[in-house]
Amino acid sequence: MSKEIGVVICNFNKKDFVLDSVQSVLESKNVKPDIFVVDNASSDGSAEALKEKYSDSITVIENSENLGGSGGFNTGLRRVRDEGYKYFFCLDDDAQVDENALSVLYEYMEANPDVGMAGCRVYHMQMPDHIQQSGLMIDFDHCSAKTIGADRIEDGSLPDVIECDTVATCAVMVRGDVARRDDVGIMPEDNFIYWDDMEWGHRIHLAGFRVVTHAAAKALHQMGAIVRRPNTFINYYMWRNRTNFFLRYTPEKMLDSMTYQLLSAFFDALYECMYREEHNIKTTIALAYQDALTGVRGKDDGTRILENDANDDKLIRFIRSKNSFYLKDAGFEDDAVYLRNFFEKEAPKMQEAASESEAEVVFELCDNIFAVKDFSLKTIYIDIYRNALIDDEDVVAISNYDYNKILYIYMNQDIVLDAVRRLRRIDYSRM
Repeated sequence: MSKEIGVVICNFNKKDFVLDSVQSVLESKNVKPDIFVVDNASSDGSAEALKEKYSDSITVIENSENLGGSGGFNTGLRRVRDEGYKYFFCLDDDAQVDENALSVLYEYMEANPDVGMAGCRVYHMQMPDHIQQSGLMIDFDHCSAKTIGADRIEDGSLPDVIECDTVATCAVMVRGDVARRDDVGIMPEDNFIYWDDMEWGHRIHLAGFRVVTHAAAKALHQMGAIVRRPNTFINYYMWRNRTNFFLRYTPEKMLDSMTYQLLSAFFDALYECMYREEHNIKTTIALAYQDALTGVRGKDDGTRILENDANDDKLIRFIRSKNSFYLKDAGFEDDAVYLRNFFEKEAPKMQEAASESEAEVVFELCDNIFAVKDFSLKTIYIDIYRNALIDDEDVVAISNYDYNKILYIYMNQDIVLDAVRRLRRIDYSRM
């Protein structure tokens, strides 16, 4: 099937994973895709390893710098677009496809010409019986995205074909003729990373095509380890690109509620940074907000990504001063496990008591510390992000939260609406 399927794998410093990704595509049944691996200037020898192992089977394209996820994918997508492939398939460097995945999507899209994007049902590599995602829905009411099937055990209860708003590019097929349209294009490269797949799928929808995932097209994807990030990279690109998406694509009739939701989310993040004394994270989020409003796109210029100063210092000092605790965790049993592990690691001498009366301090897990109205300090409220109501200083901050939030939104809503009008006059390139 010459020029039927062009597979693009974008790699950055995942040599061992990307070799397995390539191998999984080579083992595909009933289709013979051409594979283009784009290496984003890796420093771990990825390009050399790929050429050594698969020199006769794939094309390796080496970028001279890291162009991010969208820029890396687009290096390969331009190649398959210009060479006339009927279908484009994007695969992350740490994902693997089932031997039937590509043929399932190919046959489904051949039979359904109104489908512009079709994705795999993706499972966790470490827990292959748990779904990682089966498409995403864009929630314009709350300016967020919801992952379909996230972390649920595969029990067969989800539909085989799921209509969705977009599909993560870790394992997705796109119709070539749709991507060649001026109103769709390939991935929005000015995102650099994050929310690029959201925007791509939304463009396809706006052009009148369906977006689906198919259960018979299976893929595995590595689940990133929960570790402290060294810098504020994720904070910047997630906040900027999410905000930019809703500024550009929210329907006109929803603009007032959109500005309220976005400003509410920014206020919550900034207030939490103040509460936790995380000044670098605050600066990055504030700059992401500014850049979204002024249309700044692309790769960080070197001033936005700062050292990660996330900390639990105040909470740690508090628990190390105590000998025993009791945790009230009704409704938050799973989160309580992580909190107990945190206590054990940071304050090993503080032991868990059998009852409230036997404990030096009583903690109560809650959903959001800033929604607490009990300021007696008899119980130490703590939320799932380890924000805690410990002392009188915290009482002042939390008791003023609601009023400050109203004031913040009131002050900024017109500014955001003005930015929307400005941004929507810009003729964005579809690349």
